[in-house]
Amino acid sequence: MTHREIERSYVPPAEGELPDLTRLPGVARIVGPDVAELRATYFDTADLALTRAGVSLRRREGGGDEGWHLKVPAGSGRDEIQLPLTPELEPPRELVEVVLGWTRGEPLEQVATIRTRRTTYPLLDDAGAVLAEVADDEVTGNAGDGEPPVVWREWEVEVADGRADLLSGADELMASVGVAPSEVQRKIVGVLGDRLRPEARLGSAKPGKPAARVVQRRLAKQVAELLRRDSQIRRGEDEGVHRARVACRRLRSALATFRPLLDHEVTEPLRDEIKWLGSRLGAARDAKVVRERLTGLVQEEDRGADAVQHRIDDTYARRRVAAGHEVSTTLTSQRYLDLLAALDRVAAEPPWTEAAESSARSVLPKRVRKDWKRLRRRVEEVEDVETAEDRDHAMHEARKAAKRLRYGAESLQPAWGKDAKRLVKATKQVTTLLGERQDTVMTRPDLLTISAEAQAEGEDTFTLGRLHAREQWRAAEIDREFEDVWRRLYQRGRLREWLG
Repeated sequence: MTHREIERSYVPPAEGELPDLTRLPGVARIVGPDVAELRATYFDTADLALTRAGVSLRRREGGGDEGWHLKVPAGSGRDEIQLPLTPELEPPRELVEVVLGWTRGEPLEQVATIRTRRTTYPLLDDAGAVLAEVADDEVTGNAGDGEPPVVWREWEVEVADGRADLLSGADELMASVGVAPSEVQRKIVGVLGDRLRPEARLGSAKPGKPAARVVQRRLAKQVAELLRRDSQIRRGEDEGVHRARVACRRLRSALATFRPLLDHEVTEPLRDEIKWLGSRLGAARDAKVVRERLTGLVQEEDRGADAVQHRIDDTYARRRVAAGHEVSTTLTSQRYLDLLAALDRVAAEPPWTEAAESSARSVLPKRVRKDWKRLRRRVEEVEDVETAEDRDHAMHEARKAAKRLRYGAESLQPAWGKDAKRLVKATKQVTTLLGERQDTVMTRPDLLTISAEAQAEGEDTFTLGRLHAREQWRAAEIDREFEDVWRRLYQRGRLREWLG
């Protein structure tokens, strides 16, 4: 079982009483209290890789949700995966596999035990639906390293999916009685304490500060994103593959755009490995995209739609099985785990050159402006092509250049704010349009293959031919639309003024 956990913890006085919870938005009544004695044993690697990444793996006894719990970062909250309680004290294999991207295969051991006396109050709306659950916890944590137990009290508000607005109300309500949010939002962090080395502070990312700060923020964010998506893929979530590929593109783009700030001997081989990973993930994502696109086209057809849809489903089901096996093999390979380790090192301690110590203002906008010039050249090259095949290739190269510009501008948003954001938004129009065009490039040869297979088995291929013609027409239509989109982007010189 998996659900999205969105919660916040507060630090009440030792003898404090909960405020009137019906003052929270939408809360009509309170039920409870329900009291439970909980005992949770936490597991991690020797260097606490999971805890550092915001991941918790525990075996809980007591309460209505006793069992194995794995919590991984997800947006503004965490995804919690629950499995039934087992008598064994070793984490279930399926949970161990989900966290492999963080652990790199290192053994998991018991790192802490937390006992909690929990008094729970479900909060209901007028219809009796649960909006949130408030817990008054008396906590005793032991890291098992000879240190005395850590004892504290906390209030925890966990909201139902889609009710994140209740947290703002909870903050206001708690503040009105002098109770502040806890600086430590996970119990395990409070228990482990000094064993968790403080993360290095990158300092503010501003135009007048060293360029290294801006670039390192980008690298660290995308490495963390890749690891989160790794976990999604291992849990069987399709979106994980797509988002992991995007993280790969952003990492490669950052290492290319800001190349003079980094040691080429370290980063160029790394870019090659990231490209390898992206290609290994590509087949699974492409099969999903093309199937969904063709399904949308078939639904608009009258003749032979059911037979065509069946053949499409069968074709891409087989491809996705093969692609899924390739992804699984990749994510368990030593080459991939070595890549993650290398990315960790580069994100934590990038191999800077002297240029990285220059001010961001003097170095970084020029690098993104170079990406703009690269895009302009790629668009000019489109005008010189003679064949349809060459045009497809040239438009794809223009799309890749537009993505590089977009990602470069994204990297500068923390320091240049609205200027960078406007360029990102404008460039996204180009990447979105050319992305759809590239989809037609992928679907057309697939349609020819599917049509040949259908014809060999004596099936009517009229509808498949229509789909192919429609995709050709859509590509030509996008070419015309692109001329207008590019003209508007090119003429908006103010979008690029800040790049120098």
